[in-house]
Amino acid sequence: MNTSENQTLKDHSNWTTRQILAINVTYLRHEKKWSQEELADRTGRSVSLISDIENANIGATIDAIDDIGLAFGWTTSELTKDHGFVVTKKRVDGKQES
Repeated sequence: MNTSENQTLKDHSNWTTRQILAINVTYLRHEKKWSQEELADRTGRSVSLISDIENANIGATIDAIDDIGLAFGWTTSELTKDHGFVVTKKRVDGKQES
């Protein structure tokens, strides 16, 4: 897997599935250079849901995870597996979040 200067591999073995899902969704979205709005459009989900998933604020439903997986071409099990991704808190457009 490719990594960029903003993403390096890391062991998250003590993380919850919710945290791993958050990292994977954020990582994949950044790799595709999609905004949260674009991912929401591609999944038929709300921007606030995508944001909550990426921030590990909520436990996503299986249906939501399936929809996100379809958008990325990943299975639900791939989205909830630790791939060792790390994502910095940079926006897709390159601006720092406050």
